[in-house]
Amino acid sequence: MLAELSVRNLALIEELDLVFGPGFNVLTGETGAGKSIIVGAINLILGSRASADLVRLGAEETEVQALFHFDDPAGLDRRLEELGLPKAEGLIIRRVLHKSGRNRLYINGALAALSQLASLARDLVAVSGQHEHQQLLQADRQLLFLDQFAGLMPRRAAMSQVYNALVDLTDKAGRLENRINEAKARIDLWHFQAREIEAAALTPGEDEVLEKERSLSRNAEKIFSLVKEGYDHLYGRSGAVIESLDGARTAVRRAAAMDDRLAPVWSRIEESYHELADVALVLRDHLDRIRFDPERLEEIEARLALLGRLKKKYGPTLDEVMAYARKISSDLDQVEEMERDWDGLKAAVDEARRQVRETAGRLSVLRREAGGRMAAVLASELRTLGLPHLEFAIEFRNSGGTDGSEVALGPLGWDEIEFLISPNLGEQPRPLARIASGGELSRTTLALKSLLAGQDRVQTLIFDEVDAGIGGAVAEVVGRKLRSLSRFHQLLCITHLPQIAVFGQNHHYVYKEVRGERTLTVIRSLDEEERREEIARMMSGEAPTAKTRAAARELLAKTTD
Repeated sequence: MLAELSVRNLALIEELDLVFGPGFNVLTGETGAGKSIIVGAINLILGSRASADLVRLGAEETEVQALFHFDDPAGLDRRLEELGLPKAEGLIIRRVLHKSGRNRLYINGALAALSQLASLARDLVAVSGQHEHQQLLQADRQLLFLDQFAGLMPRRAAMSQVYNALVDLTDKAGRLENRINEAKARIDLWHFQAREIEAAALTPGEDEVLEKERSLSRNAEKIFSLVKEGYDHLYGRSGAVIESLDGARTAVRRAAAMDDRLAPVWSRIEESYHELADVALVLRDHLDRIRFDPERLEEIEARLALLGRLKKKYGPTLDEVMAYARKISSDLDQVEEMERDWDGLKAAVDEARRQVRETAGRLSVLRREAGGRMAAVLASELRTLGLPHLEFAIEFRNSGGTDGSEVALGPLGWDEIEFLISPNLGEQPRPLARIASGGELSRTTLALKSLLAGQDRVQTLIFDEVDAGIGGAVAEVVGRKLRSLSRFHQLLCITHLPQIAVFGQNHHYVYKEVRGERTLTVIRSLDEEERREEIARMMSGEAPTAKTRAAARELLAKTTD
C-alpha cells in the first residue's frame, strides 16, 4: 500500500508530507483547493509524463517521493532482483523534475529507468479517473472484466499459452518451408552437378599423374633419341666408353701384378667398369620401355580437358571439386530431412490449431454463460447507485459457434464483447462507449471494482470522480461500497460529498492559504474532532453551525463498523 507521500515544489504545493493508512482514505476540501494535485503527484510516481510546467514558480526543481509497503516482501524482493534494483524496507520511488525539463528517477535510492518503474507500477496503484474510465470503454478491458468476474483467468492464460504455441509452430513451419522452397529452386542444378561429377569417377591426385604422363608421351621420341645416344656412348658402338675402359682395366691389372702400389687404382677402375656396365644395361632396358602411343596421348588430353572443365566450374583444384560434390550431396540429404521435418511440423501445427479452437470454444461457452450473470449483477449494483431504471447487457459480436469457424482467433480466443447500457426506462441498450456520461462511467467503474474485489492484484485504488452526478441516499450507498471495497484494497478517494467522506477511516483536508505573497496548497490529517467539523462544513457549504455539527455527528455515528 501507499504508506507515505512527500511532495516538494509541485504547482501550488511548496512542501508536503502525507501519511496514508490502510483501508479507506478520504481527501476533502473546497473546490480548487488543489486535491487533484495529489493525484498528479501520485501519477508522477507511477511514471506519467513529467512537464517542466509542474515546477513551482521560483523553484529549480520538483521532487515527489513515495513509500510503499507490501504484504509479500519476498515477492517484491524477487521482482527488484529481476529488474536489477536494490532491495530495501519496502519500495521507495523518487522522481525529480528540473525546470529545464530534465528529470531523474530513483528506485530504492538507485538511478532507474521508466521501463523498470512501469514493470513495478502496474500492481501498485490504479487511478479511477478519466483515464481508467476511458479504459473501461475498450473492448479488451471489458473482456478482461468478464473473465475476472467468471473466474476464467486460468483458462484465459491457458488460451494465450496454446495460441502462442500455435504461433511459434506456425512461424517455425513457415521459416522451414521458405528454406525448403529456396533449396528446391536449386535442387535440379544440384542433381545435374552431382551426376556430372559422379560420372567423371574422379580419384585424388589424378590430374597430377596425367599431367606427368602427358609430358612423357609428348616427348617420347626425343627422350628415346637422347637415351639411345647415351647408351651408344657407353656401350653401343665401336670405341664406346665401356670398350675403352675395359682396355684400361686390363693394362692396369697387368701393371698391378708387377707393382702392388697400383692395386688400389686397378680396384677403382674395376668398380667403375662394372658400374658403367650396369648403367648401360639400365639405359638399354629403358629404351625398351619407351613407347610413343598417339591414341593414349589423345585419351590423356581428353581426360585432362574434362578435369579442367570440372575444376573451372567447381573449384581450382581436383580436391575442391570432390569436396563440392560431397557438399551438394549433403545439401540434397538435408533437403530431404527438412521435408520430413516439415511434414512433422505441419502435423504439429494442425494439432496445435485443433487445441486452440477447442480451448477457445470451451472458453467462449463459459464466457457466454457468465455474461448473463455478470450483466444482471452489474445492473443490480448500478441501480443502487442512483440509476434505478438502468439495464445492462453484454453483447458477443462473434458468431463462431463451437468451432470458431469464420472468425479471427487470437491469444484470448475468438470472443469480442461490448458492454451495453440503457440508463432510462424504455430505451434499448446501446454501447457504453457511445452514451455513458462521466458519472455513469464512474459508477460503473466502482460497481466493477466491487464485483472484482480481491481478484485485482493492485494494492491501492484511487477514486477521483466517483461522486460525479450523485447525492443524497445514492452517495451513502457509494460510500458503503467504497468502505466495503477497502477491505480488499487501500482506497484513496477525493470527494465533495459528506455521505461518502464519513465512511473514510483516514481523513485528509486540502486547503489553500496565503503565506507572504504566495498561495499554497496545504494538506493535513484530521483528528476526530476536526473530522466532525469538516463533515459539518461539507454538509452546510459554509461555516458549521451547532445544528450541522449535530447532523455531522449523527452521520458519522451511522457509519461505525
